[in-house]
Amino acid sequence: MTAIFTRKTTAPAAQPDGASGQPYKIKLLQARWIFYLSAAVVIGSIMSFGLITFLFFDLNRQSSIFMLGMILPMTFLVIICLNFILKAMEKRISRLLFAIKEVSNGNLDVVIDTKGAEEYKEIYESFNLMVKELRITKEEMQSFVNELAHEFKTPITSISGFADYLYQTGDTIETAERMQFLKLISDQSQRLASLSQNTLLLSKLEACQIVTEKETFALGEQIKQCVILLLRPFEQKHITVDIPEDFDFDYCGNKELMEQIWINLLNNALKFTPEGGTVTVGCKKTASALEISVADTGVGMDEETQEKIFDKYYQNDTTSLTKGNGIGLSIVRRIVELCCGSIAVESQPGYGSTFTVTLPC
Repeated sequence: MTAIFTRKTTAPAAQPDGASGQPYKIKLLQARWIFYLSAAVVIGSIMSFGLITFLFFDLNRQSSIFMLGMILPMTFLVIICLNFILKAMEKRISRLLFAIKEVSNGNLDVVIDTKGAEEYKEIYESFNLMVKELRITKEEMQSFVNELAHEFKTPITSISGFADYLYQTGDTIETAERMQFLKLISDQSQRLASLSQNTLLLSKLEACQIVTEKETFALGEQIKQCVILLLRPFEQKHITVDIPEDFDFDYCGNKELMEQIWINLLNNALKFTPEGGTVTVGCKKTASALEISVADTGVGMDEETQEKIFDKYYQNDTTSLTKGNGIGLSIVRRIVELCCGSIAVESQPGYGSTFTVTLPC
């Protein structure tokens, strides 16, 4: 079976047929059944032909003997042809069965060679595509688990470390320092809770294929409400939020999912805009789409960061203990994709960033 598959790794393949190591084969029919079937078909055909010629063409004795003599060679000819066809079918089905057994043994690197597949080519290609999707899903799951474990490790370590320190020092630590440590524990706990919630939300969104529970609502008013929800942290950093007065338009979609877009974009602008900065929300409506932008006067991004900003758990700012979890923009992109829209970012280091969400009307 070495010519049947091409493998992407050099690892040895699993034994295809138990401990024997023999290629996995399937026998479609036993040889005697092929002979009996062929003989029955040939004899029946010749007798039918003889009866027709006798009734309509006055078959004579010599012709009858000749036709009887043709039964044996015709039977062997049919057997040979059937055997050739069944062998070809057996070989092609064996490829598929061997590949299925490899996958069942955990080998997701197997690929069926479509060369000479003929009518089985579409089946082989569909199988290869299925195995590829399984392999990608497995890799993404492994990556997801590794990244999630890494992200959980930092806040848990912080919480555990500061809590142990407060417990061991007891009354000897000053109140101001104690309050600082308690604030760090509180921040890390909130970050851990947010990471869990956002991870679950992103997992649900990635499994979702269509948006349900659509309704027509005031999208402009929803964005204003999201700004109000974040008004306190904006005021704490003395950031001005600029929204046009005529910010009034409707949209048909899932209200809760759309709210996640604006909350995450505004939080992102809040995080990277220094004190005294400005966040501007704008909208441009056309006959076929809505373009909503969230611009800030923050630190901005280089081109390399812009290419990775929507990746799960990617964080450009790794210096702060109260940093985000790197999932917000991934959630935004997934929701926009489910709405058949698009999201783009324009940014330069030191000149802020502008995120533009385009939604079809």
